[in-house]
Amino acid sequence: MIVLVFSYDVRDTDEFEKVYGPDGEWAEFFRAGAGYVGTELLRDLEIPGRYLVLDRWESRDAYNAFVEANSDEYMRRVDETVGHYGQELRFGTFENVWPA
Repeated sequence: MIVLVFSYDVRDTDEFEKVYGPDGEWAEFFRAGAGYVGTELLRDLEIPGRYLVLDRWESRDAYNAFVEANSDEYMRRVDETVGHYGQELRFGTFENVWPA
């Protein structure tokens, strides 16, 4: 399994949670992809408005295949949701270090 990890500094927390949460618009979009496992949304308790989003996929290949097959829709959603945050930082793509 891989996990894509993003950090966001958010303007409107209610709207951001609705769009980026585990039942949000992005997760709904990803659910159509083979290999999508789920999304986790974490709110920082020390810095108001800061969130982590963790998108889990069975493999890097599954994620890349989804993005490639849905690139136009993916970019449309990026453009549509960019107003929900002030800054986005992709920490990277991580994998488990223990046996599945």
